[in-house]
Amino acid sequence: VGAFSGAVEASQRMLQPFLDDLEARAEAANNSSKARKATETLIAEAQTFARDVTDIAANASAEKALDARGDTVAGTAATGLMPEDFRQPKAIDKPAKPSDLKAISGIGPKLEKVLNGLGIWSYDQIAAWTLEEIAWVEDYLSLAGRVGRDDWTGQAAALAAK
Repeated sequence: VGAFSGAVEASQRMLQPFLDDLEARAEAANNSSKARKATETLIAEAQTFARDVTDIAANASAEKALDARGDTVAGTAATGLMPEDFRQPKAIDKPAKPSDLKAISGIGPKLEKVLNGLGIWSYDQIAAWTLEEIAWVEDYLSLAGRVGRDDWTGQAAALAAK
């Protein structure tokens, strides 16, 4: 048993440099894998940022064309808005005297309550909606282009001016 134990200790001493080298290589490979993942994350973030900048520029030019034509539905289709581009309109607290949203063609009592629940209380809010906000409202309320067809933003701007 003593001879066997001595042989095991001797083989461990001989193989220890190889084991140390193997551990060092495994650690280096792990560090390089982490660096590769970090680089891939940075590249993905840069690509997302570039797409966002391109989308903002495209939306700005489409909104200018939309203002010239006044066609919200065609403008939304032309900009190619995707669901991830939709943005909920900014909510406000209930004012002392909220606007009568039912005065806008296409908004009834039930829809007015839903809009109020979303923090939409005034004509000015609706008149200021962007294409992304219109798309969000249409998607959230399942209106399928109704905001654009009924020109809620135009009607709201006219009512706010009164």
